[in-house]
Amino acid sequence: MIFTKSSRKRTEKVSSDDSAISFDLLSNLTYMAALATGGSSRDQIFEMAMEQGFKTGVYFRQVYMLSKRLGYEYVRAFRMVARKAGATSVKNLLLRFGGAITAGVSEADFLSEEARVEREQYINTYYRALETLTKWGDAYAALLVSVSLVVVVAMISSMISQLGGGFVAMLTFSMVAVSSFGVYIIYRTAPVEVKTYKFRRGPVLRRLAVRVFLFMVPAGFALGAIIGLQYGQEYFFLIAGACMFPSGFLAMKENGQIDKIDQEVAIFVRSLGKVTATLGTTVARSLSKIDTRALSTLEPYLKRLDTRLSKGVSTTLCWDSLRDELGSELANRSTRIFVDATLMGGPPEKVGEIAGEYAMDAALMRSRRAVAAMPFAFLTIPLHFAMTGLMVFVLEIMIAFNLRITLALEEMDSISSGTGIDSVASLPFFQSHDMGMLSVMTSIALVSMTVSNALAPKFAMGGHPLNTAFFGGITCMMTGFNLYVIPRVAGGLLVQSPN
Repeated sequence: MIFTKSSRKRTEKVSSDDSAISFDLLSNLTYMAALATGGSSRDQIFEMAMEQGFKTGVYFRQVYMLSKRLGYEYVRAFRMVARKAGATSVKNLLLRFGGAITAGVSEADFLSEEARVEREQYINTYYRALETLTKWGDAYAALLVSVSLVVVVAMISSMISQLGGGFVAMLTFSMVAVSSFGVYIIYRTAPVEVKTYKFRRGPVLRRLAVRVFLFMVPAGFALGAIIGLQYGQEYFFLIAGACMFPSGFLAMKENGQIDKIDQEVAIFVRSLGKVTATLGTTVARSLSKIDTRALSTLEPYLKRLDTRLSKGVSTTLCWDSLRDELGSELANRSTRIFVDATLMGGPPEKVGEIAGEYAMDAALMRSRRAVAAMPFAFLTIPLHFAMTGLMVFVLEIMIAFNLRITLALEEMDSISSGTGIDSVASLPFFQSHDMGMLSVMTSIALVSMTVSNALAPKFAMGGHPLNTAFFGGITCMMTGFNLYVIPRVAGGLLVQSPN
């Protein structure tokens, strides 16, 4: 009963959205199908699948525990767990599994067919998500330009008529809400997948990126806040962006390396399976027979793996070290499918084909995602530079115009001694305005655009959370550059001392 309560809590944490767990469901079924090729029992398949940490593994854990600890039949256990499953795909899978057991269908045939069907559904869902992401990326760019121009027009209109500070504030906060909505839509429409993996320390580049981030970013934000309060907000943006960019650059570099690794993993496991089947030996001994020259990215990692295995180090520790050094979740899952299935007696060539096909499909889909996401990500950067520059420039024009109006009113009042100036000054266009409100609202809009344009590209591309620091560093430095340069240039051009 204790396990049932804790297990139910775990189930509540699993998303009820099919797209959010589809990658884990595909991985789970592929892993179980590979194990079943060696004739493993149902209990062994469930025991090993529970240890993989898949989100959907909690359902199979519940089925297993209901059967082994509470004595329920598997068919009844499947139906009980299916009633609690939130995701429709998982619920239907559990019900079909129970029906297959009742009909006497073998686990190997059932899991193989389910893995094939789930693979096709996952690919189709992934491609539909990419098409939606592409359209919403275009919409986000148009949305960014539109809300920026609306705020600019409102700022200018406040000089012509008495719109009031509340109206401008409402438009500015509407811009913040719309930008946030656009980022949320990008986040929701982007395909959900886990790209990075960490077992102990992780890859060298990622460790370096994390250290640089922890060392530079907090210090940079603190230093930027201090200097910004004294000399201006542009220094805060410049310092914060300069401190974020190095860690983001390292994270993006590691992201590109993971992409190369993922493209070679399928070739590696497929080749290893064929060599193992041909030689009729163990996976460890077959590893030294593979020509790694065709695997330029994986070659140094495979050589270290071969050296460790040849020295008699534990096979589990050797493979765990390889996965930790690679830092790729796809490499982690693919190699686990192959190694665990062969250890359980699965045919190496068939298991290699299953793991290789799984890895190849995921790598190809990620390549297509990069084609859709990269143009959007790098289109956002110049748009951010242009829109923030436009808002700062318009604000400086308004400040300069307000100054000239104030000086002109004072000069006219001194010349005419107040005669006839009242009728002119009564017009909103010829009145001095308090620019403090507009300056604050512009600052809020700039911060909103800086944050939104850093998050949207990251959500579109996926990968490690530190990738946000790359785009955040660029947008912060661009905002700071515009705040530093444009007021000085505009001030020299527009504000002249009256003679």
